[in-house]
Amino acid sequence: MFSRRTAWPPVDEPPLVAGPGVLDLTISNPTAVGLRHSHDLWASLGDPGSAAYDPDPLGILPARAAVADYYRARVPDLDLDLADICLLAGTSEAYAHLLALLCDPGDVVLVPQPGYPLLPMIADLAHVELRPYPLFYDGTWSIDLPALEAAVCPRTRAIVLVAPNNPTGNYLAAEELAAIDVLAAARGLAVLVDEVFFDYPIGHVPKVSPIAGPRQALTFVLSGLSKVAALPQLKLAWAVARGPGPLVREAMRRLELVADTYLSAATPVQRAAGSLLAAAPALQAAIRARVRANLDRLRRACVGTSLGVLDVEAGWTGLVRLPHLFDDGGRGWARELLHAGVLTQPGELYEMPPAHLALSLITPEPEFADGLERVTEHVAHVLASGPCSR
Repeated sequence: MFSRRTAWPPVDEPPLVAGPGVLDLTISNPTAVGLRHSHDLWASLGDPGSAAYDPDPLGILPARAAVADYYRARVPDLDLDLADICLLAGTSEAYAHLLALLCDPGDVVLVPQPGYPLLPMIADLAHVELRPYPLFYDGTWSIDLPALEAAVCPRTRAIVLVAPNNPTGNYLAAEELAAIDVLAAARGLAVLVDEVFFDYPIGHVPKVSPIAGPRQALTFVLSGLSKVAALPQLKLAWAVARGPGPLVREAMRRLELVADTYLSAATPVQRAAGSLLAAAPALQAAIRARVRANLDRLRRACVGTSLGVLDVEAGWTGLVRLPHLFDDGGRGWARELLHAGVLTQPGELYEMPPAHLALSLITPEPEFADGLERVTEHVAHVLASGPCSR
């Protein structure tokens, strides 16, 4: 009765959840941790003009102009044609539309590892195979470019870059972007660059974006209000095409037809896009301040302990390396810390090596501090007494 592409296996064990008295260090929803815009912002969603429905498959022009202005604030004098911008209901839909645009069933898309566990299900629904290429860590994160090139096969159609990556938080280096652009152009591949965390640097990090400068390969830059404006409840995202003119024009012609099939971007949020993006920098500053404070707190808490904090350049996640005592990736430590009253995410959810945990750096600072105290104390207890058998 059911399709093979939705025959996902059940999880082997129930998910770890926070109960009464448990400090949750996994929340990545900004609206759930006190990071909200002023009440005045919501008036923009009540524009009476939203009562009229006059859809444009690529998104209404004022909203696309607001997206273009967002990028021009980053790159002054950016030459960006509104016809090369497509508005969608979330980056998940952007990925789905672009896989439909670029791939036939059985084609291959290369994705980074570690990475966020979103694309596998989208790829299954599109009958597309994902193949990982590794990021390696030597004090900082970078793309293993020879391994990426070796992963290209005759059925490869696209390379996904997540910049900054989630959860590792590394931006693209200029030489990485240049090398991948050359590789993709030579092999006839598209490049999909997910930049949802671009506006959240943690330090003074040199960063490049394919939105600026000429691209040899057909490139799509993805982002949206969920992270840019910390508004995950307002489903508006975009894909911006860059690259050789003929390829971009044909891509947008086809993408417009795909988008016209669904017309999923809602009118009120499109009409409010300019106001929502204009309000984003103030909340971004508050988020960056909390992230930097929590990361500094995490680093200080781990000094002199058996825990190590991995380098991170951007984003909302801190990665912690622990002693390798358990044989089930990071789940053993996550279960153990739950007994200490702290909920954490095992790194295996992101295909991290064993004995890593991911902590949300947007957790309110008092809860984050209390959670770290419990974590360091309990890890020390476990190491002193041996792993608990539970």
